[in-house]
Amino acid sequence: MILWYNPVMFEELSRYRHEHKYIESESDLSAAAVRLRAVMKKDPHMTEDKSCYNVRSLYFDDQFDSFLCENLNGTDERCKWRIRIYDRDSSYISLERKIRKGDLIAKQHCAIDTAVFSALMDKSAAISSSHPDLVNVFIKEMKTRILRPVVIVEYERTPFVCKEGNTRVTIDRNIRSSQETDALLADRPLVCRPLLSTGQNLLEVKYDAFLPVYIARTIEHGRMRRETFSKYALARRLPYNWRQV
Repeated sequence: MILWYNPVMFEELSRYRHEHKYIESESDLSAAAVRLRAVMKKDPHMTEDKSCYNVRSLYFDDQFDSFLCENLNGTDERCKWRIRIYDRDSSYISLERKIRKGDLIAKQHCAIDTAVFSALMDKSAAISSSHPDLVNVFIKEMKTRILRPVVIVEYERTPFVCKEGNTRVTIDRNIRSSQETDALLADRPLVCRPLLSTGQNLLEVKYDAFLPVYIARTIEHGRMRRETFSKYALARRLPYNWRQV
């Protein structure tokens, strides 16, 4: 287990994980999905009749776009804040802080209800002992760094899991972004633009201390190249040419 702790930036984290990203063609991903089903399990949060679920994330940044600049500059120790829902269902809202150090990542998250979400969005939220610690940290950063919502990123995810190495492989399709930052909880399609070229999608591999060899061999097809890819950074950098998807 690899641990890192910077008391200036973050409170103590439980652990960091490895994260590898690959931009792949749909034909390669479809073939990989068939192979992965033979050696990995379906995510336990997935129902039997579903092959994927929708992920919609609202990202925040400060008035200087510090999180974006740190990403573009390759800052070794950096983080980003987001609020996420799944399948457009507002019954579970997740506040998340993702932290990166080199090739290692850690994620802190907690559930919030619609009342807390609304208070965060209208900037009326106050630090309280009734909040989870992460919520209070976020409120403090909102007030001191003037964090504001900047973009929504949405996609469909197909996940596979394995206990060995605490391995998780995900395929993210139809990755898109929206400027409707007030519509995270809306139960409707948003006005979006695609972030990748037609036929390109994303394969992510996350694991703890080791990646099982049989999973690595299942994924590998001989033409793979690791990418430095951030959905958030790409969503902020591309010119806005809106279309409904």
